[in-house]
Amino acid sequence: MFVIDVPIVHSNIILLELGLKMKAVIIAAGCGSRLQSRHNGMPKTLLTVNNQSIIDIILKGIVLSGIKEVVIVLGYKADMLENYLLANTPDSLKIEFSRNPDWQLSNGISVLCAEEFINTDEEFVLLMSDHIFETRMLTATVEAPISKNEALLAIDFNLSEIPDLEDGMKVKCKKTDDDCKWIITGLSKSYSEYSAIDCGMFKLNKGFFRVLKNCIEKGKDSLSDACNIYAETGGMIGLDISGSKWIDLDTPEMFSFENIINKIAGTDQ
Repeated sequence: MFVIDVPIVHSNIILLELGLKMKAVIIAAGCGSRLQSRHNGMPKTLLTVNNQSIIDIILKGIVLSGIKEVVIVLGYKADMLENYLLANTPDSLKIEFSRNPDWQLSNGISVLCAEEFINTDEEFVLLMSDHIFETRMLTATVEAPISKNEALLAIDFNLSEIPDLEDGMKVKCKKTDDDCKWIITGLSKSYSEYSAIDCGMFKLNKGFFRVLKNCIEKGKDSLSDACNIYAETGGMIGLDISGSKWIDLDTPEMFSFENIINKIAGTDQ
């Protein structure tokens, strides 16, 4: 069950106002094939850690960041996940659902399913349904400015602290005058030399869907394909969130990192 037991306190009123005007999109369409031994057929985001489902932990962070509206893209076992959320999400959070009939395909298809819920001049944050994170990481992402021709990705430079470095999406980037802002020059899991890891948290605008559609028409249907198009034009921004805890719970081994999970899923955010 989704319970908020931490007071919503923000030192920055502007940040809260930004959150109130912004939607979060969560892609939760995949079947979690690498977690089949653990989820026994249920949507992977309903797996529990620290006595909470993964999706409840994500939604808790969303509420604490000040965001009030969420779009969840469903696919595998869509009815099961939708029914759970309808029964367990508090009235303070407005949730809308989109369904991806092609959920077996790459994650870019699921992102595109959220297009109709985003207004022309609206920015939104994009989250993965198997990534949990400290709330401060999301609030920093909400607060970071982007232009119409930019997309932003939270990136982590603390490579020694990342549990499954080999499987992570590697990021090449270069510094800007802003201490936390980087220009991403490429993303790939196959890089042997790289600076940071993709944290699975984005800040985007409506223009991202246009780039994504162009990629899909060319047979490139992953989220990273669209990000690399932005990187080619200097519009892919990296936000350094090093120091914030996050974890991608996409394999059984990741559930053993209790120190990270407890820091995120505990009540001390």
